[in-house]
Amino acid sequence: MRERVAGRGAVGCRYLGDDVVEGGSHIADAAWFGVELAKAGIDFLSISKGGKFEDAKQPKVGWASYPYTGQSGYECMPTIYSDARGPFSRNVPLAATIRSAVREAGCGTPIVTAGGICEFGQAEAILERGEADFIASARQTLADPDWFDKIRTGHGANVRRCEFTNYCEALDQQHKQVTCKLWDRDELDAPDVTLASDGKRRLVAPRWRR
Repeated sequence: MRERVAGRGAVGCRYLGDDVVEGGSHIADAAWFGVELAKAGIDFLSISKGGKFEDAKQPKVGWASYPYTGQSGYECMPTIYSDARGPFSRNVPLAATIRSAVREAGCGTPIVTAGGICEFGQAEAILERGEADFIASARQTLADPDWFDKIRTGHGANVRRCEFTNYCEALDQQHKQVTCKLWDRDELDAPDVTLASDGKRRLVAPRWRR
């Protein structure tokens, strides 16, 4: 694989720190996999959780099976309406455990964590505690594609913060164009606005005007 990549990019692995299904892999397995992958020379390990088909609900007739409808799917994309732990930094302990195992094995492979990370202080604290080396964020980056740049340039107060209601995930489950409900708080009739196919939603996030 490295010969094929030929220095044009990094070779990493995104995998689950816990499958959250009976008979699946759990954190002890994931730590072992991480060490072996690190020893093999992989460039980074990105840790997620759940989102399996094995415990997904039976789909409607004519619909495809969707992996975020069972308990493992819930753990992959928990919402603000979840349990007392909430969605915030929910998967970080998995990344921290794998990072610790990799470091104990003498490898410095960077570990990426994700899951409910939406604020600078939250991300910085994870890095300062040594729980991960990189922060990834999907739903927050959908909500505000410019949020990293806003933080970097001192405009953190302007970040459009994800509310973790999984509005976007519900659209995906229905095979609709995925958008963020927060985008529609800005005017929809501006001349530069592209609408989704239903004509009711922004298809692209509002442009950040400094």
